[in-house]
Amino acid sequence: MRNETTKIKWTIWGLSALFYFYEFVLRVSPSVMVFELMKSFNITASTVGVLSAFYLYAYAPMQLPVGMLMDHFGIKKVLSIASIACGIGAILFSITTKLSIAAMGRFLIGGGSSFAFIAMLYITSNWFPIKKRAFLIGIANSLAMLGATAGAGPLSMIIKNFGWRPTISSFGIFGIFLGIAIYYVLKIDKKSEQIKEKTSEVDTNIFHNIKSVISKKGTWVNALIALLFYMTTTAFAGLWGLSFVQTAYGVSKEVAGYAMSMVFAGWLVGGPLSGLWSDYIGKRKSAIRIGILGTLICLIPVIYFPVIHIYVVYFLLFLVGVFSSAELLCFSLAIELNTFKAKATAAAFTNFMISCGDAVIQPLVGFLLDFNWSGTILKGIRMYSQKDYQIALSCLPIALILAFLLMFFIKEEDKKIA
Repeated sequence: MRNETTKIKWTIWGLSALFYFYEFVLRVSPSVMVFELMKSFNITASTVGVLSAFYLYAYAPMQLPVGMLMDHFGIKKVLSIASIACGIGAILFSITTKLSIAAMGRFLIGGGSSFAFIAMLYITSNWFPIKKRAFLIGIANSLAMLGATAGAGPLSMIIKNFGWRPTISSFGIFGIFLGIAIYYVLKIDKKSEQIKEKTSEVDTNIFHNIKSVISKKGTWVNALIALLFYMTTTAFAGLWGLSFVQTAYGVSKEVAGYAMSMVFAGWLVGGPLSGLWSDYIGKRKSAIRIGILGTLICLIPVIYFPVIHIYVVYFLLFLVGVFSSAELLCFSLAIELNTFKAKATAAAFTNFMISCGDAVIQPLVGFLLDFNWSGTILKGIRMYSQKDYQIALSCLPIALILAFLLMFFIKEEDKKIA
């Protein structure tokens, strides 16, 4: 009986981790089909940015109520519906020729995806002992980065061979089947209902926790730093970097796609390392500050000196990912800046602010591309020059500089982190 219970809880964890991987593939997928989207919907770069950001228009506002929905309805219904919503959204996005329907599809994907990270924390916290939680959450985050990696280079190869519509449709079908699998596996596990009963009392405290979190200046400053820090990942690696590298370095889409994969590979490696380093030195701020500076130093030559060899670009973008992973420490800092009872709310608020920034930066880069566009059109698609991209992407180094300066406005206790 005990072996059966162990098998079920690992199956539940595996399915939630798979969903986390899956939603990251869908999240970054527009980056490898920018020109295909422009051609299919007859739109410009700024519109591609808005279309991609419809994911975030649903994802961002859902961060705060996600926990309450899980507490009220239970993980079984919520997580299975979330996966099915992602699947339906992907199918809508892939089969329509209308921009409004495509935007609705991205919105559904974002709404479903908003549950992935919190569900992983929920399942890991309730099904596994404390000594395994940090490790399992770290593994899940690495799987998410693998999903982002797969959504760049490998996905560009698949789209090249099969087309973007059939590929995204297939992902949609997979999401629906994954949701059904999650429902039936959790249905046979009675613990999910017991947890629902135990956590229902949390609902009465959630609004008090939100009030407590947003009343602290440090919470806002930290969240703004996290927002500015993460912009490089979401705007460059998540959408515009591939087309920039393809244009500026004169390489194929597949080669540029693998360049973006290096950023997420860097996150995969850097996530655990940044956590270990911050624990070792006993300071979150110092580790975050080093991460911001490292990201800035490695990103500048990629954007402004496109004469370097593509293999050097790969290496620099890998380092961009390694240093950018220090952004995860902003969540630890958010928790440490607030009371123990409000730790989940503090993390959710930080993630909400990051998502709001993501929703702004992707369309902003597209708008700047259109604003500086020289008028070149090839096969009915607007073509942007190296200079156009450099001007548009300049907002990313500026964001990193602002994040670095804001670090001086956060007070942190000088002690060894337990």
